[in-house]
Amino acid sequence: MPTDRDLTLTRHLRETQVADRGSFHMPGHKAGQGAPAAGIEALGRTVYEADVSELGGFDYLHGARTALADAQAMTAELMGAQRSWFLVGGATVGNIAAICATVGDGEQLLVARGSHRSVYAGIWVSGAVPLYLAPVRNAPLDGLFGIDPDDVGAALAANPGIRAIHVTTPSMFGLTIPLAEIAQIAAEHDLPLIVDEAHGTHFAFHPSMPPTALSCGADIVVHSPHKALGSLTQSALIHSQGDRVDPHRLDRALQMLQSSSPSAPLLVSLAASLEEMSRRGEQLWARAITLATQAREAVDADRALVAYGAELAETPGIAGLDPAKLVIDVGRTELTGFAADRWLIAHRGIRAETADQRRLVFSVTMADTAGSVGMLIDGLHALSQHAGPPAGDTPVVSSWPAGHPVMALAPRAAAEAAAVPVALADAAGRIAGEMVVPYPPGIPLLVPGEVVSTEIVTAISDLRDGGCRIVGMAGGDGTELRCIG
Repeated sequence: MPTDRDLTLTRHLRETQVADRGSFHMPGHKAGQGAPAAGIEALGRTVYEADVSELGGFDYLHGARTALADAQAMTAELMGAQRSWFLVGGATVGNIAAICATVGDGEQLLVARGSHRSVYAGIWVSGAVPLYLAPVRNAPLDGLFGIDPDDVGAALAANPGIRAIHVTTPSMFGLTIPLAEIAQIAAEHDLPLIVDEAHGTHFAFHPSMPPTALSCGADIVVHSPHKALGSLTQSALIHSQGDRVDPHRLDRALQMLQSSSPSAPLLVSLAASLEEMSRRGEQLWARAITLATQAREAVDADRALVAYGAELAETPGIAGLDPAKLVIDVGRTELTGFAADRWLIAHRGIRAETADQRRLVFSVTMADTAGSVGMLIDGLHALSQHAGPPAGDTPVVSSWPAGHPVMALAPRAAAEAAAVPVALADAAGRIAGEMVVPYPPGIPLLVPGEVVSTEIVTAISDLRDGGCRIVGMAGGDGTELRCIG
């Protein structure tokens, strides 16, 4: 991607700023002249100066013709797509739009149960009826990880009404699924495959990374460059290829779902991060992989902690691990992953990407240095010395109910039904009126419209008492659940 084209959107922003000196249109702060003093102090005047709009001449996201159209075309070339769109509503809007572009009211969507909550929002908005792919109950890793391609094939054989497939890879833990096999199965049934690759945008920029979803044959791919590439939070990408998805239908969904006043700073940050990757991506990610490998080796030398590595490729439902993710198992200590995370924050100022009952996950990116990763290694050694041996075995898998709850109402009907708070202890046998999502692993225990079982009530209580953050429940403390009727 030539440099003089890469800088087009950045240059276009500067040209817009220079030309728009007599603004009598939005935004009302007018290049920061009317911005609140507290905002200037916190963000700086440059942010306000960059907050231009299409009314001042900046190319319009929903009808791009010049610099922004060129930036999106170059992104498609860089990422290996036929068409790419810049997003200002995060991967959330990408997932919702992808579902709306492939399935309609009452149509079936085969979807991984461990999907981001935005996928469930897309199901509700589209009116689709979900058929769920269960994660593999992985006893060796003591977790719910991955997707078995055989489960995809079996679901399609048993449900000929399925109109699209949605999966997520990699997970927040950096674990990838056998995507090429799943894509082949989807192609054999002539069904569009949507992939939420939000945590894998950087896979395109180093040969040691797992294969990208687009290279595996996915029809629509959603990316979150802010997670690893350096664009601003809330900026995202969506790509399409092949003839199983109508790009005009996807474009129409994006125009309905995204703001009609898109943020120029978000758009410029996307273009700038991708331009940096086109120039130096392999070099930057080679350094990040080296640093992550050094950290993994240092942890492996510590008998109290275990760092996941390449051996995961032989685990059912898992194809591999993002080499820039450091996944630490604290199961040989007395601490849960939650407690270990709290200790590192309090005593070393180190905050993990995520934690669960027995793991910590750290993301190493091109922003890291030998100094920052050295601090992490020292912190993990200190954690190991602090933690005692485990008092007993409390596996994660056994605390999670097997199978999916019974769906009494379709998600859209449930979302529109009246619901009232009910004490969790009294919720068994009733219909859930809200989503219950323990973080992590981020897999919904309940989706609106599903019947609450006694096992689910027990699991919510156990996870809550173990320090797991549960999102979606009434009151926020995990003691009440909104139920329908």
